[in-house]
Amino acid sequence: MTAQYFSLRLIVFGMFSALLVPLPAGAEFYSFEDKNGAIHFVDDLSKIPKQYRQKKQVRKDKYDDLPEGERALLLENERQEREAAQKWELQQQRQSRIAQSEKERQEALEQRRKALITPVIISGLQVFVPVKISNGSAETEAHLLLDTGATSTVITPEVAARLNIENFDYVKATVVGGKVLTARRTVLSRIQVGPVKRENQPAIIISQRGGGMGDGLLGMSFLAGLKYTIDFQKQTINWIP
Repeated sequence: MTAQYFSLRLIVFGMFSALLVPLPAGAEFYSFEDKNGAIHFVDDLSKIPKQYRQKKQVRKDKYDDLPEGERALLLENERQEREAAQKWELQQQRQSRIAQSEKERQEALEQRRKALITPVIISGLQVFVPVKISNGSAETEAHLLLDTGATSTVITPEVAARLNIENFDYVKATVVGGKVLTARRTVLSRIQVGPVKRENQPAIIISQRGGGMGDGLLGMSFLAGLKYTIDFQKQTINWIP
């Protein structure tokens, strides 16, 4: 009876030891389709609801049938290829962002450069500048002769009429040749030339004879402190920030 007892113990111990041996890790997984037609993937048969187990499909990794060493090498190669592809894609995205940023910077610089250029009309040595003049809600455009010798900006009565100017003072104005005239003096809400805007600009309203000054004079009351060059060939004023 003792021998039988020890034999039984050996059998039980052998069965228990067999349970402790780790099973080879497989790469099998399962897929099943539920009642709504959705496909599910699981790595354990017990995770499949009983009603769908008859419809299961066993799927294996493409390298499962290869020797372990070869399988591990191929999987490592795939991992390195994926990492290299991801790195390349990140580099491409980074280069694309840098290129886009540089393009936007160049476009912004070009826009600022163009904004500093104002086309003018040049006749001989006379430079007629396109201006926007505002008097309250009234606004008009005019061409004023750039005149650094004029203390104040001058506009014609026709321009003043378009601006509905009603508030003015009478002043004495000295014109070319030293002649002194009685003129009207007003303050304009704004004068704008290209990118340059100046508020509360004094202006003298004087009639002209012969039309030699266009719609008036753009004088030092506006030009003082501004930096610019005149391109006589391209007929532009280039404002210097």
